[in-house]
Amino acid sequence: MVSPELIFNGSISGFVGVLLGVVISLIVNCTLVEISISGFFAAYFGILFIIVGGIILWRIFSQESTEGLPPGSSKRQPLAAFGILIIVSGVICFTLEQQWYRGTSPVLKVPLYMVLGTSVAFALTFSVVDLVNYVLGFLQVSVAKPFVESASQVHMVLGAALAMGALFGFIFGVLDVEDEVSYQIRLALLREERYCYPVGAILGGAVGFTNEYIRDAEEKCGGRIPSG
Repeated sequence: MVSPELIFNGSISGFVGVLLGVVISLIVNCTLVEISISGFFAAYFGILFIIVGGIILWRIFSQESTEGLPPGSSKRQPLAAFGILIIVSGVICFTLEQQWYRGTSPVLKVPLYMVLGTSVAFALTFSVVDLVNYVLGFLQVSVAKPFVESASQVHMVLGAALAMGALFGFIFGVLDVEDEVSYQIRLALLREERYCYPVGAILGGAVGFTNEYIRDAEEKCGGRIPSG
């Protein structure tokens, strides 16, 4: 049975998730616009993605060796896949010159923007998670469980970041925001956000509440829930 405490904490987490989902929606779409229309930002994010993806893979393999985990451990596979995806996104950034893709079919553009949107959403989501864990750990006097720690929570956040980024990239590509002339991009971006804001809010709220539910269930079970 759902306790009143879980309902209260889950509601707060869900509300915060709604706000973060809307903010991530705005940042992802603005980033996609800048990558599409600016060679400088395309190169900047291309280098950044390759470095971040490389760091993620390095940390995964170094932790496997230090912790004695077998290669391809189920705890590391999703993160390794996202690391490779981010590196691929970096390569895509160097090809996303506006002149190359102007007027081309969405069949070609949409998959590229879905990959880029997923990478940006993933980076933002886990940056926020790390920040929240750090702030909560700093503010709490006693040692407390981080906001997102277990494999179940990490996989849930990974899935949400994948869905959110892919949907944002899909909408961005289908609406041809990047093909608008400079003075119309703002209008096109506002039009796109009418679709993206609800998606970010719904997914963010669901992730916030579900994360609190998993956290509460694992605390009650004393960590007996399989962590992957």
